[in-house]
Amino acid sequence: MENENIWIALYGSLMRGLGAIDSLGINDRLRYVGPCICAGDLFDLGDYPGLRPGEAQVIGELYALLDPRVLEVLDEFEGFDPDRPRESLYLRERVDLIEPAGTRAWVYHYNHVPDASLRIVKGDWRAHLHARTGS
Repeated sequence: MENENIWIALYGSLMRGLGAIDSLGINDRLRYVGPCICAGDLFDLGDYPGLRPGEAQVIGELYALLDPRVLEVLDEFEGFDPDRPRESLYLRERVDLIEPAGTRAWVYHYNHVPDASLRIVKGDWRAHLHARTGS
């Protein structure tokens, strides 16, 4: 199955129901597969989270890319320029997911070191948003 699909794990404002993916107009070029878990530390950067490589677990959503060109749209949204990675806000990198096991997916890693006090301990942006906004 790995060779048949290009996977991407989304963990922040691009998850279902949070609005960003709808505003990009790419719903028809992605297929939601299910929940996923990746390794890393999640940080609250205000309107969106930042994932940094780490040992904790981050809750996300796994998608199959139906059109590989959608990566260009996502790269622009995430501030990733493959020709200028050092200047990029995020880096798109392939990682081995914790769940579903045996799956490699693209993720966007935050390309800066955030303040440790902004860490979302449970690694769940959606739950953190609900707790932060009270809704």
